[in-house]
Amino acid sequence: MSEHELKLKLIELAEVPAPPIAVDVERARRDGKRRRRVRTYAVIAGCVTAVVAGGVVAVSVPGAPAPEDRVAGPAPAPALPPVDPAVHPLVAKADFGWLPDGIFGVEYRVGEYGTSSLAIGRGENPAMIWLTVHDQEPPLDRTRQIGPGATRVPVRIAGRDGYWVSRSGADPLNGGDSYLRWPVGDGRWLDVHAYYLDVRDPEQVLLRVAERVTVGDRPVAVPVRVSALPENFELADGALVRRPDRGGGPWELDLRYSVNGANVHLKVTTIGGRPPKAEDPVCTEDKGLVACVTVDRPVAADLGAIGGAEGLLDRLTLLGPDESAWSTKMIG
Repeated sequence: MSEHELKLKLIELAEVPAPPIAVDVERARRDGKRRRRVRTYAVIAGCVTAVVAGGVVAVSVPGAPAPEDRVAGPAPAPALPPVDPAVHPLVAKADFGWLPDGIFGVEYRVGEYGTSSLAIGRGENPAMIWLTVHDQEPPLDRTRQIGPGATRVPVRIAGRDGYWVSRSGADPLNGGDSYLRWPVGDGRWLDVHAYYLDVRDPEQVLLRVAERVTVGDRPVAVPVRVSALPENFELADGALVRRPDRGGGPWELDLRYSVNGANVHLKVTTIGGRPPKAEDPVCTEDKGLVACVTVDRPVAADLGAIGGAEGLLDRLTLLGPDESAWSTKMIG
């Protein structure tokens, strides 16, 4: 297993409930402002991360789709203008066009651990459908969870030859921990990993999910604007998350930047969400949202030129909890 894959496994193990058999490798998020420096957990009970899949919602269709209802066609979407990461760091490389009932929302993750979208349900063991874009066909058992008996079970998806990955050719759904894979047509491959689905016909449901996927870079709307960032701010990880069942707000935004080898975290959420894990954050509130900055090594980060963590907060404009007001141009 590569170091990259190992990091992905550890992340998902920490962030999401384990599937019934295996764990996916996804990265498993100035006027009128009131600033406050927070030093204890009790004081910062409102500082949490904030995130949502801007512009993309779960589309619920009752029951399982009949085979004739599935739409055949090419997976790639029409060519879209490239997204400049210097202007908007959170980009979805693929989108769900249809999702079954029971899905609460869609999350997005980008950064050094790869790019993925996650359609997620509610509850202790929520339904999860991971969608990943690969530059080329990945290894058959890329998660190293199925074992040496991993086999392809052929299936047609969006007019192309794809396959399920399973321990047994007689069980395409792999005991409920399902892997579905197919080519985009330009050398890239799409991969769906699903578990904890509570539907009548999971095979047909996942085929319909796959056939409605569209591929193309799209900026994901976020609840904050930043006037500018120094050139040495490099995005390490970003996450737009919907996890209200974890005891926080309805969504969280978590951006981690590498600055001179130090970590600078920016977290945004609705007031009353989960507090940051790090100690001594610097926070600001406006329009019903709270943003917090933490720096693990302030000396190394050397943020003095921008006024420290407080200066970084001065560059933010919080856009409020109404997702229709969020921006697809975060910086500048």
